[in-house]
Amino acid sequence: MGQKKNSKIFSLSLKNSEWESKYIEKNIEESSSLLHKNVEARNYLTQIFKLHGLTLHSCAIDYTQKSINFFILFFEKKTETGIFYKQHLKKLKRKKMPSMSTSGNALLYINSKELIFHIVSTILIKNLSLFFKNRTINIKVQNLNEKFAFLLRKNVSYYKTIQRVARTFKRFTKDKVFKELIKVFFIATFEKDSSKLIAKSISRYFTKHKKRHGLIIFFLKKILLDLQSLKFSKIKGMKIIINGRFNGAQRSNRKIIKVGIVPLQSFVSTVSYFEDVAYTKNGTFGIKVWICEKD
Repeated sequence: MGQKKNSKIFSLSLKNSEWESKYIEKNIEESSSLLHKNVEARNYLTQIFKLHGLTLHSCAIDYTQKSINFFILFFEKKTETGIFYKQHLKKLKRKKMPSMSTSGNALLYINSKELIFHIVSTILIKNLSLFFKNRTINIKVQNLNEKFAFLLRKNVSYYKTIQRVARTFKRFTKDKVFKELIKVFFIATFEKDSSKLIAKSISRYFTKHKKRHGLIIFFLKKILLDLQSLKFSKIKGMKIIINGRFNGAQRSNRKIIKVGIVPLQSFVSTVSYFEDVAYTKNGTFGIKVWICEKD
């Protein structure tokens, strides 16, 4: 029996595991309809957050008879959201308008809170209400950047350890993409099911950099070894596979980075998996990430 690529189905039967979507169907037809709407809603949320420079980490959906509750975790990419802020600040200066005002159909916002308020109140609630007819839409969002900062302020030992590890990657912080990638890995040590966030961040590096691919491989090996050894880390093991034409080579190659234990046939271990594709001038790069989480 060969190894399974996505072993998430094995951990769904565990006592501590929770389904991302919770609903009670009355018959088989309603079950298929709810499943289809669930997939479409997740794809829509992912696309909306991506268009505004945000990465959707996870989305829990709870269906009731009269309402649908969404709980969304997202990561704010400072380099991309900063572009939105600069564009809207220029409009504010030209038209001399205060923030949170509208010019046509575009909302003018100057920080992440106003951006999220715009996405939730103006876009998501309105469109999801049309999609899920006769049901009230309730949306709660949480910024992983703020959650991580609050955790470090609350626990001084965590802050000192993260600060010590961050010093070893000082040479990489000159690049803004590397700087955000370092933060993503720090967040993954505390937040469960972060394979999607890591895969999206690595994919973004390959879309931004045509060459210097050897540097990202060296960085991934180093940061995985450093973070996996931390006492408070929730990562038991991690495996990353990258396929593509590194540094513009004529033929594609495969790089495998593995740290710790990543069992793909175990019913006891919780393994988070996600794969993404980076579209570049040198072709596509396939990124696959497995994270084995501690109990």
